[in-house]
Amino acid sequence: MTLSILTAASLNGVITPARGSTGESLVPVLGTPREVLEWKWQVRRRHDAVFVGTGTVLVDDPGLTSHALPGGPAVRVTIDSAGRIPRSARFFDGSARTLVGVSGTTSRDYLDFLTERGVEAVLAGESRIDLRRFVAALAERGLSKLAVEGGGTLNRALLAEGLVDRLYLILIPAVLDAGSVNLFEGAGGLARFRLEECERIGDYVMTRYLAVE
Repeated sequence: MTLSILTAASLNGVITPARGSTGESLVPVLGTPREVLEWKWQVRRRHDAVFVGTGTVLVDDPGLTSHALPGGPAVRVTIDSAGRIPRSARFFDGSARTLVGVSGTTSRDYLDFLTERGVEAVLAGESRIDLRRFVAALAERGLSKLAVEGGGTLNRALLAEGLVDRLYLILIPAVLDAGSVNLFEGAGGLARFRLEECERIGDYVMTRYLAVE
């Protein structure tokens, strides 16, 4: 299993323009060049699925299919043991293979809804979702390369579990609200990364880091 975080961050290390918004909101705000978006989509295509947190789905209502080439696959993944995602969300529109992490406490009504929509419910815990168990279950389903485009809380949780292998970081030429969401939200211990690749597109810098144990 290979798990990579794919995200964009400002010069002061935040990933959303304000609390209650997500990284996708940065595109219209900053007028991100098409070439930068293409770089991001190319990274997505090197992975088997795009994994986002519940909060990202609730705020952005993403389709997560923009990177797919004609006739090419797009697979999207999230976690939602409480069934918080609206049933009208694009995540459930049937346009791509979709998997949702659930737990033993997930309601039968929500599980039945997922089945009706052709969404794969992935049991990954009893009272709450165990990220290690969830990632392992995805690998068993043929998804061994994950690109994570969630928020800072999910990033930190995955890092704390030692699940992050690489970080694909787009450095945005702007300083955003310091009270917004950090790339790795919340407290945590030291985690080291080694720079593997660096590319410039205009005022943007695309980097790839390898997690170092």
